[in-house]
Amino acid sequence: MSEPLVSVIMSVYNDSKFLNESIESILNQSYKNFEFIIVNDGSSDSSLNVINEYAKKDNRIVVIDQKNKGLTKSLNIAIKKSNGDFIARMDADDISCKNRLKEQVKFLVENKEFALVGTNIIKIDQYGNFIEKNKTKYSDSEIRKTFCTRNCIAHGSVMLNRKLLGNILYYDENFKYSQDYRLWTKIARHYKIANLKESLYKLRVHNKSISKQKIEEQSIYAGVVAYEFENNEVVNNLKDEVNNNIDLRKKIGLILLMNFEPKIAMKYFSRRDLYYWISFFATLIDLKKIKNLVKLFK
Repeated sequence: MSEPLVSVIMSVYNDSKFLNESIESILNQSYKNFEFIIVNDGSSDSSLNVINEYAKKDNRIVVIDQKNKGLTKSLNIAIKKSNGDFIARMDADDISCKNRLKEQVKFLVENKEFALVGTNIIKIDQYGNFIEKNKTKYSDSEIRKTFCTRNCIAHGSVMLNRKLLGNILYYDENFKYSQDYRLWTKIARHYKIANLKESLYKLRVHNKSISKQKIEEQSIYAGVVAYEFENNEVVNNLKDEVNNNIDLRKKIGLILLMNFEPKIAMKYFSRRDLYYWISFFATLIDLKKIKNLVKLFK
């Protein structure tokens, strides 16, 4: 039996600092039957030069160079270009461990009812130093329950089963942030999903991370996804619902609290809500100590 083709897709925007490590972590995978589709999304640094140098040496790399269109549209462009039975995501500043593709292909081949599989992750800093080993949810039922409050599948760690998903495979281009969470919940309505317990992906935490720069906007989009999934509803007018839907606002506030942003979270709760006062008192304490305490119970 021949090995299935995997299409690894990656969007790059001014990531030259980490790009060598990221690309090499895919090229050095123990699983060899893949194509590597890299979208240079209008980078103004040396990212395109780095990509082209690797493409000259390895014909599995397919380069798409375009004006900046954003992550969501870039990923959909890469998916349309892909030919694989399975599609694996990769972020331009992260690292895939050597057996990542091999273990994910094995899981999807042996568990044909599953359309998506992520992996456990290791968090690293901008220099590649270990921060922590993440503990996430693994089973289909655990993940579904968690999706009602937050995303528990690391975007860059995911592999998707193209044959099962068909047109469900594509990201919602109306979502600037949390496009992964949106897609995972859409898939979960139709198919089983899982995370592998092995830590097969290194996620880099640094100042350029979207979650650090745009935490409130990201939390709004994440809150919408969580609200829709829990209530089996569709939010049609984002601005109106965010301003007037009390349950949605509470969901957004709780996500901000989970991200240790109590000052921002306060404005999404009514003063009569207990979470308003939890947020208020959280602004008065040392959140770094709280974060370290939370890690002990993860």
